[in-house]
Parts: sequence; C-alpha cells; structure tokens
Amino acid sequence: MKPFFLKAAAPIPKIVSHKRALFVGPHPDDIEIGAGATISKLVSLGITVGFAIITDGGSGSFDATVEIDDLIKRRHEEALHSAKVLGVSETFFLNFPDGAKYDEWDVAVKLAEIIIQFNPDIIFAPDPYLPSEVHPDHAKAGNSTKHALLISSSPLTLRRNMIFIDQDRPLSFNKTLAFYYTHRPNQFLSVTKNDVLKSQEAILKHQSQFQVNTTEWSTLKMYLSYRRRRFGSIFKPMRDGFFVLGPIHQHCFPEVNEY
Repeated sequence: MKPFFLKAAAPIPKIVSHKRALFVGPHPDDIEIGAGATISKLVSLGITVGFAIITDGGSGSFDATVEIDDLIKRRHEEALHSAKVLGVSETFFLNFPDGAKYDEWDVAVKLAEIIIQFNPDIIFAPDPYLPSEVHPDHAKAGNSTKHALLISSSPLTLRRNMIFIDQDRPLSFNKTLAFYYTHRPNQFLSVTKNDVLKSQEAILKHQSQFQVNTTEWSTLKMYLSYRRRRFGSIFKPMRDGFFVLGPIHQHCFPEVNEY
C-alpha cells in the first residue's frame, strides 16, 4: 500500500521553489550532461546556481601522451566557460584526483565548507545508488554530498572535522537534496527548447571531451533527447527527472522510496 497520508503530510519539495542551488559534479562536464537544461531553466527563473566539481578531470583522455597537469588546467578552463554559458554564479574546484584513490569523507568535509559558504537551499548530485554505475567517482560524489549535508548542519560535527566558524553563524539542516543520473525519479521538471540548446552549448565548451560533427557528440545528443522525452508527457514533452528528498525525508524515513 502506498503511503498516501505520509506523502500528503510530508510532500517532496518542488525544485523551483528554492532560491539557491548547488550542483555537485564528479568531473568537469557531468553536471551539464546530467542537468544542464534544468540549470538553464532555474537560472531563467531567477534562481542562483553554483557548481562544485570534485575531481580535477586529469584522467579525462584516452591519449596516453597527454600531460596530466596540462589536461587539468584545460578542463578547469572548459568548466568555467561552460558555467558562464549557463549563467552559473560561482564554481568551486575541489581538485581530488580523477580516477585515483581519495577518501569520501575528505570530500564531504570540503563540500560542507562550500555549503556553508554558498548557502544553497537545494543541492544536486549524482545518485550514488544507480545500479548500473561503475565509476567510483560518481558514487563518491553522491555519498559525499549526503554526508556533507549532515556535517554542514551541525556546529559540533563541524568542529570535530576541523571546520571552525563564527559561533553566531546560523546553520540549517533545512536543505533539499536532489539526485540526477538517477533510475528512480520522483519529480520532473519541464524544460524548453532554449534550455536544451543552452545545455548543448555548455557541454560543447568541454572541447577536450566533445567535438561537433563526431559520433560521440551525436550519440550523446540522441541519448539526452531520448531521456528527456522518456520523462516527458503529452503536454510537457521534454522533462528532466530527479530523485528529490526534503529535509524530513533524509533521515529515518524509508517510506519516501514508496512515494
């Protein structure tokens, strides 16, 4: 039996009801691929958007002759150009090693600092429970974001993780969490053709990864179009899908998975 009473009493917050959104990406380009059209839509509605990119992108090439430091610099520049296209107000680089060993909790602590600084009321990240995902950076991004929400809301947890803030600074656990790259969407956001074109322009700023008139770019465009139309409806043919958790759903509330 579906928990209709609980759904009515503790509804999922609407994405567009928020004022400040932070998008967490495992690598440069993931945010744009996973939610670029949504970002365009949110910015057009006056919502302030920030990016937090966890890894340095230094493994993002199949050319074994590429210098990793040169690739990192290039991918940082590409990420900034892409963010500018979408109207993103601030981009944070955490610079953990792409495709190498690093600790999830260390990422969470860095993200907690960014959450306090940027003060979003909704945070987006890849769904860490996507069954088909094999890239550890993606799973770490989702898990680290979950943990960062908790760390950033508790003054004593912050202190235990060597983050020291003004004692008078207000902290809040009242933040919405939304997963992109998800197989279990519970909320859909309608996007326009202009939003889609903006997202494509932003993705193509990552020139080290995507080039116009290539098979890879054509395939990606086709897939993203399929995904939006799969989530769409008769009257809203293009939609992005997210698994959204309000503050009340984020701890000891398994019924939200049945909404």
